[in-house]
Amino acid sequence: MDPVLARSHHLDWLPGCKVHFRGTNTYWRIDEILTEKIRTHDESRGTIEELTCVCKATQINGSGNWEEAIVKIKQQLSPWDDGSNDISSEAYREIENLQKLTENHCTSTPTLIDTIAFDQDTTMCFPGGYLVFILMEKVPGQDLGHFNSLTSEQRDDARLAFIKALWEFRSHGFYHHDPRRQNIIWDRYSNKCYIVDLEDAEEFGLSFSGLDPLVEFSLWNLHGKEEKSPDNHFDDDPMIPHERQDGWMFTYLEDVINFLVSRIRC
Repeated sequence: MDPVLARSHHLDWLPGCKVHFRGTNTYWRIDEILTEKIRTHDESRGTIEELTCVCKATQINGSGNWEEAIVKIKQQLSPWDDGSNDISSEAYREIENLQKLTENHCTSTPTLIDTIAFDQDTTMCFPGGYLVFILMEKVPGQDLGHFNSLTSEQRDDARLAFIKALWEFRSHGFYHHDPRRQNIIWDRYSNKCYIVDLEDAEEFGLSFSGLDPLVEFSLWNLHGKEEKSPDNHFDDDPMIPHERQDGWMFTYLEDVINFLVSRIRC
């Protein structure tokens, strides 16, 4: 179900909290809460509500290469029908996706650092329910929710970087079921994109045969300056190819990049 993006008070205790991640034997301080959402999950075990928040985190003790990170926290808000406290499929899926992409050395998604799960105590909103911490790399840049504030040249740079990131992501057999600007981080200084929010990604295990840039730009809402429906091509930016019956499928990354660059050099 679509998330409810509302500020809750379930995690008011969180900023300043210190968490020990046992896998890496590191201690982290949870800093500001960046985003929150509540989703309803319908699964075989029943229907529950789950709060997800994304926070900045700072390492305060331990070894490793990470000083700052992002931690995603998933908190159970209501009981499963069977009374279990198993984590949601969405939480498990995000951990598994990050782990596989990290093991495969994907450079276009955050590196998974560590995870840990607790039972909520009696002071929390659902005692005995799960509380999951997913610690991952804080990739540089900003999400493309501000895409409409970029210049035409910057939008073109971001699109080219996105195609490179998506190509790598898809080459590992993954597909994202929530394609939108906010799930793309663009670092304008290195001109690199990262694909995030992998709770909505799925590994199909199919061989990658290429992509159609018009389809992908439209799905991810990058075909124009302002947000619009994927099939609305009125006022598309010059880089975006026109619709045609045979599509614009490319099987080599270099070819699709050269094609897109040629459209803005005409």
